[in-house]
Amino acid sequence: PNSIMESISSLSTAAAAAPMDILSNDNIKKAFSVATFGPQYLWILLVLLPNTQITKKIMGGYGGILAFSLVHLFIVIASASQENGTAPIAEFNGVFDPSPDADPQAAMIGMMKYPNFVSEEWSHVLTWDLFVGRWIWLDGLKRGIFTSHSVLLTNLI
Repeated sequence: PNSIMESISSLSTAAAAAPMDILSNDNIKKAFSVATFGPQYLWILLVLLPNTQITKKIMGGYGGILAFSLVHLFIVIASASQENGTAPIAEFNGVFDPSPDADPQAAMIGMMKYPNFVSEEWSHVLTWDLFVGRWIWLDGLKRGIFTSHSVLLTNLI
């Protein structure tokens, strides 16, 4: 818990610095930690306390999703501002190359060599998972059905 608060505090402190200092690789690493560990508290609410007022208040709106979407956006912008901060566009295009001799999987593996790409992709996946888990939870509330198992699987798979 303290490390997440320290990361958030560090990011806030960094916001007062010069714009290029904010977009540093160090802050991308801090944002990666926020994107990784921050949503877990929301998952605890969705899985273990799905019908409580606090869960409904916190997860009923878009606040949690928006917060982690902004962390993801920060990682994307900061990564794009770094020299060699993102995977080359040729590798990215290789993932979507439909030609018979293309190897999209190899292209994706190649992009994983770039730490900022990994940070961007991971925060994207975790934010999307939280969005889907929240949607399943809301649907369960609306229909009056138990969804903790489905929500848990959304987080774990």
